[in-house]
Amino acid sequence: MPHCLTERLPDHLRERVRSISAAPMRERPINDRGELVLYWMHHAVRGHENPALEVALHAAAALGLPLLVYQGLAGSHRYNADRHHSFILEGARDAHAELAARGVRAVFHLPSDPAAPSPLAELAARAALLVTEDFPAPPFPRWTRRLAGRIAAPVWAVDCACILPMRLQPERFERAFAFRRHNQRAYAERVPRPWHETGLAVAVYDGPLPFTPLELAAADIAALCAACDIDHSVPPVAHTRGGSWAGYRRWEAFKRAGLASYHRRRNDAAESWPSGVSRLSAYLHHGQVSPFRIAREAQAAGGEGAEKFLDELLIWRELAHNFCFFTEDPERLEVLPDWAQETLAEHADDPRERIIDWETLARGQSGDRLWDLAQRSLLVHGELHNNLRMTWAK
Repeated sequence: MPHCLTERLPDHLRERVRSISAAPMRERPINDRGELVLYWMHHAVRGHENPALEVALHAAAALGLPLLVYQGLAGSHRYNADRHHSFILEGARDAHAELAARGVRAVFHLPSDPAAPSPLAELAARAALLVTEDFPAPPFPRWTRRLAGRIAAPVWAVDCACILPMRLQPERFERAFAFRRHNQRAYAERVPRPWHETGLAVAVYDGPLPFTPLELAAADIAALCAACDIDHSVPPVAHTRGGSWAGYRRWEAFKRAGLASYHRRRNDAAESWPSGVSRLSAYLHHGQVSPFRIAREAQAAGGEGAEKFLDELLIWRELAHNFCFFTEDPERLEVLPDWAQETLAEHADDPRERIIDWETLARGQSGDRLWDLAQRSLLVHGELHNNLRMTWAK
């Protein structure tokens, strides 16, 4: 049944779906006791150009079941702080309003206690099918596999981040030029494709929930963050509000004033935005803007600036996704190339003039003027220019 259900999906959606269930997609049946189709949203936080949402809508319509979108934000993420929480909550507010306008119910769970158990597993146990995004960076692959092992329903992961779905790549590419050469024709064909939203209307799930959903529309986000047991020393960034509305406003400004000269000005950290770089990273990472729309509109703009921007968006960004997708644990030192591991080993015993503790580094007090300026700017603005970020990291 799951296989038959995927075969009924449009081509542009079917190619993005893979099963995370223990059994192959052909073998694990839909949970015939399921009350709903559940979409666990976490890295495609938008109500438009969202393949996971479209898959969930098609599945709910085919099964004759209501659809519910679930989003949660607990304390188990590393480095949780007011900045992280605020950006996600602002993005959720935009996305949930957009979903409501499409007749889809979305609920948000925000516990103040980071140790509070997530209600997701209990809610997913009632589902005939669980749909989520195929996000390859830790900890989400582990969380998704663990959830799949606890419920009867199949779990479908849908690639919402890459123009060319990760699962269609043949291997992990080690070099950008090889990735570019292999995918050049596919990108040329896919980037200009218009996105077609489904016109499907499905029933809204109004059954019981194992938690009280947060009312995002009227929520005081600052007060909510203050009540959470997280790091309150890293505040929100006033000029970088979360959400699709703010993300596209930033994109439009850059497209109008910075895209055409991107190839000439992107390397200069002193350029005043919207010249230089797009500053879209946070919005793309959290899926608050559609990479399909950004790529499509950049190509339509044309010119050398747009070509270089697309190379960054398609090749370098999706190469990173490719690395994580084909690497079991991408945070281990062992996944580094041999030459990098050898270099690290050769210099492991080099004398250090000074060992700097974590707090001194975090507060930008290392004594290295450039590094400290970059770190303090990061603390205030939450981002660094591309080249300056590489200097800071190295």
